[in-house]
Amino acid sequence: MSLPPNPGLAPDGPHLRLVDSALHVLSTDARVQAVWAGGSLAAGAADRWSDVDLRLAVADDDRLDFMADIEGTLHDIHGVLGWRTRSTRSAELVVVTFEGPLRADFVITSPDSLDRQRYEPVAPLFDPHGLGARLQQIPYEPPCRTPRDLLEREAAQVPAEAGRLQRAIEQSSIVAAMQAQANVLESAQRLLLLLRDPRAAGLLGPKHAADALTAADIEPLLAPLAAWSGNWPDPARDSIEPTFDVLRPLAAAAEARYRMAVPIRPALSGAEPDARPAAQVVEAGCSLLVHAMVGATYYNRGMYTGLLWGYAGAARLAAELAFVASRGDAPVPADAADRLPPEDAKVMTDALRPLHRGGVMAVRGVATRVAAAYSHVLERACNRLDLAYPGRLDRAVSDYLRREGVLSAEPN
Repeated sequence: MSLPPNPGLAPDGPHLRLVDSALHVLSTDARVQAVWAGGSLAAGAADRWSDVDLRLAVADDDRLDFMADIEGTLHDIHGVLGWRTRSTRSAELVVVTFEGPLRADFVITSPDSLDRQRYEPVAPLFDPHGLGARLQQIPYEPPCRTPRDLLEREAAQVPAEAGRLQRAIEQSSIVAAMQAQANVLESAQRLLLLLRDPRAAGLLGPKHAADALTAADIEPLLAPLAAWSGNWPDPARDSIEPTFDVLRPLAAAAEARYRMAVPIRPALSGAEPDARPAAQVVEAGCSLLVHAMVGATYYNRGMYTGLLWGYAGAARLAAELAFVASRGDAPVPADAADRLPPEDAKVMTDALRPLHRGGVMAVRGVATRVAAAYSHVLERACNRLDLAYPGRLDRAVSDYLRREGVLSAEPN
């Protein structure tokens, strides 16, 4: 094994123990031709909030057989709380939450696909056939984008999200208002990041801003949350102007530096997405339990707009799950949050009310309340469709987020 040093990980900690166990199991499987680490582990930047990324080379003729045995392979590596697979043309992605809990991604790919360019570093763990040499011969070259290109791409999203926020206020739709508000503040964070460091990968998500922004940078971006009334969204009292007040200096800085305009106005969005099958919504609900662990990364690195953005999406999905729980296998419309029975609507509304307090504690309070509501409606939705509810995974992830400080012990 030739992982680079990862100062953020304890030498005897769960991440490296999991890698050792995976290497022991996979290297004795004749179908596995090579194993590499990827992501933050291969870059030497992993910490205790990171997941474990592993890349496996399995011949095309063996892949179907290997995937048929994947559940047993995962359990041989470590105790499994939950897992799912997703297929692409050239690879199989297996997303696992092991006991601990600890997230891991296994990408099973053909040796014939190794000549493709890589988006990230890799570190060889098991490579008896020297396949890694092909990876090293073709380094990844990122597309050449100027700071102006990145800023224009980000700025183009602002009017549509502002329009959704304006419409949500007019319709007193609290879930839609929270999600649109979180998306606009996320755009503000990325604009700030790109203005601060134009070379930063600001479009890849909030956790990638950790090296360029601090909690002190993020706190002013949360100021619009405190501008909401206690009964937000209230068309008579609330407005999008506080959010625009955050965006205006960023827009002015972009114009002064790059001679480009960031449109600070709401624009009408396009057609609403089509209704989705109820079973698809429940599948997405189970998958989010895995991704919820990223909340510890956001919270402990001070990326509170990322935490808000993540739980805004969770609130929307929780509302859709509540729709499934009440309507069974009926298709789930885009405005499911506005069609809930009164008791479910009250739960979602109460979960989001703390936002009007503003600041980091408001975001944390919403995260706690949304997480509690989410677990409840996911179980109900699974029961309604006679699907397995991943209770062990749900409880383990919630306990983990409480230990890491993301959630308080009880909703407050």
